[in-house]
Amino acid sequence: MGLKLGSSWSTPRGWRMISLTLFALTLLLVVPLHQLSSDSPGVYNQVSKYLKHEGTVYDVEDGFIANLNETETEQAVGGKANGVENGSVGQQPGGAHEAQAIGEDGKEAQNTDGKPAEGQHVQGGENATGDNKPQAEGGDNNNGQGVGGPIQEDQKLETNQGNPEDNENNEEGGEDEDEVQPVQPPKFIVHPNPKPTTTSQKPPAPTPAKENDKEKEKEKEKEHHDNHDDNKANEEHKDNGGDKNKQETPNEGDKPKEEFPSTTPNPNDICAGFPNLNGITLVMKTGATEAFSKLPAHLLTSLQCVKDVLIFSDLEQQIGSHHIIDVLDNVKEDVQKGRKEFDLYKAQKSCPIPQKYCTADMKGGWDLDKYKFLHMIERAWQLRPYQKWYVFAEADSYIFWPNLIWFLNNKVNATETPYVGSVAMLKGTPFAHGGSGYVIHGDTVQKMVEIPDLAHKYDVMATHECCGDYLMALAVNETGKKVRQAHPMFNGEKPVTLPFGNNHWCEPLITMHHMDPEEVSSVWQYEKTREKTGPIQIREMYETFFAPNLKDKREEWDNLSDDTCFIGPEPDAQAKATDRQKGRQKKEAEKTAVQRRAHQSEEQCSKVCEADGLDINEEEFTGLENDGLRAALIRKKYEERRNEKDFHGARKCFQWRYQKGVCCIAKSFKQGKPHKEAKPEDKAVSGWFVQGINDWITAKGECEPKWKIPS
Repeated sequence: MGLKLGSSWSTPRGWRMISLTLFALTLLLVVPLHQLSSDSPGVYNQVSKYLKHEGTVYDVEDGFIANLNETETEQAVGGKANGVENGSVGQQPGGAHEAQAIGEDGKEAQNTDGKPAEGQHVQGGENATGDNKPQAEGGDNNNGQGVGGPIQEDQKLETNQGNPEDNENNEEGGEDEDEVQPVQPPKFIVHPNPKPTTTSQKPPAPTPAKENDKEKEKEKEKEHHDNHDDNKANEEHKDNGGDKNKQETPNEGDKPKEEFPSTTPNPNDICAGFPNLNGITLVMKTGATEAFSKLPAHLLTSLQCVKDVLIFSDLEQQIGSHHIIDVLDNVKEDVQKGRKEFDLYKAQKSCPIPQKYCTADMKGGWDLDKYKFLHMIERAWQLRPYQKWYVFAEADSYIFWPNLIWFLNNKVNATETPYVGSVAMLKGTPFAHGGSGYVIHGDTVQKMVEIPDLAHKYDVMATHECCGDYLMALAVNETGKKVRQAHPMFNGEKPVTLPFGNNHWCEPLITMHHMDPEEVSSVWQYEKTREKTGPIQIREMYETFFAPNLKDKREEWDNLSDDTCFIGPEPDAQAKATDRQKGRQKKEAEKTAVQRRAHQSEEQCSKVCEADGLDINEEEFTGLENDGLRAALIRKKYEERRNEKDFHGARKCFQWRYQKGVCCIAKSFKQGKPHKEAKPEDKAVSGWFVQGINDWITAKGECEPKWKIPS
């Protein structure tokens, strides 16, 4: 049956109207499809993606970004994104913009180098969904830079805030993994003019009603960290059905031993062979009076390869692209009032010129330092929550990163031993020595920040305690855990003071302390050029920095010999000795024939180590006419045992120091440093039994790395 039209439509004019209508409909359908680029996923995909994103609209051409869950005042317009990670965009002086970096589908955006951006101040306010989650807020920064490096002006900011459950649903509703996905720019959340809050806020303790949300948030954090790994690492770290944030290292019998990575030196790649630090945050502590003298050496060496660094101090400063955070900016006034150390703090903050001109003659830096420790815990969790390990070090510490990461992955049970370092004691309480560095597992850090008013509680205690690392141990103890010993791998010495010997030789070295910038550079250079494979052992510090300069004797030198001292029995000799020397002197009745003469001269003192372990008849020795014959007897006795490996391996005397009529020896060998006295007769002379040292080393031979299991 034919189509019948009314008279008005059957006229030529009616047909023209119909044609124009069809033509217009064709244009509306065809032109938008034609304008889509070859990379576009299609109209229906764009529409469906918009509908299910639950909060984000992104206009590629205009760069307009809006959060549908926010008010109109919380929308932002930006340029192209350059990728800022897991932290905050630095604030300009006039504003207080909070920024949280978010990547595609709710994941956190990454720099091309994997380095998290980080702001100066922290805000623990609520997110858009009403859940109380720790959020990082950018602080004042004239350069707009964070610890992660400078933030480019052409970055595009995108809001996309929601709880982890929303983001998880977004991922589940996304396209098939096999489809080619369009490249999306990183997204950022920007909150104009957030309500000011203090940095003392922290994540609340989880309630039963929110346990599921917390578990899902942990899963999201774990997925974010795993995105840094290559495909192989992703396969190794997959968790089948468990809590993905649970990071536990099984006992030795539960896990196959991981081979220590071996690399070939590459002078053109400073980070060649550097370990994967996924899930690791370095928390470095410094002070305003030392930051510019100690930090640059680290920034030019190992920290070029450590992408997640938080630098805390007692003054906000900037060194290149690295922002230094004032971690004491929320210490309450009731703690500061009337305390001299906070006079220094206030003087530092009010100084309009370089610090050395304002505070050079002021005391209190050491006393101020102890307040930083628990504030660092709170701030580190706020800026870098849910990390596997937090590594704590100071500006004069040195970390051997390949050794540390292998140790954490293979020798540490994070559930049983979440707090590991070089243990010291104070008031009967063991604690990890701060300068030697220590590690705390993320689960323990989380439990610490859940302690009500953590930092202020320990600020009050700090007013009558000496040491912040001691206070740190008390806070860890509140979580039900305690420090575990891993000395001498975590070490408080450096190459010139390391006590080489039976307990400092085959052990791998994880940290050193009191390192000046030249020493930091020298050790880093050795790390990057060494031809050996496997973990760096303590013995390598001797072979590289001490052995080439070992000699029998040095004048005006202190080689730190003080294990056992020999002082004349006369009252005058006892009076001249120090209390330390008298406390370590050997009783007259217990001395050998050689030791009884040790206080008489540096030559007699030097014979004590040579005679160590030898069977020298006292009557024969004292019956000889002069010191030359006695020295010859000692050499003869030593040569008779030259080929006895056990004799050399059991050596307990390696070096000596003679000063002011006192001879002291050491059961290890140390390099030491120059020591000058005002009076020539008071000069110190130090010596080493070189033959005995070399024979001991030969007896030890090559040795496998002797890893210390935390205990």
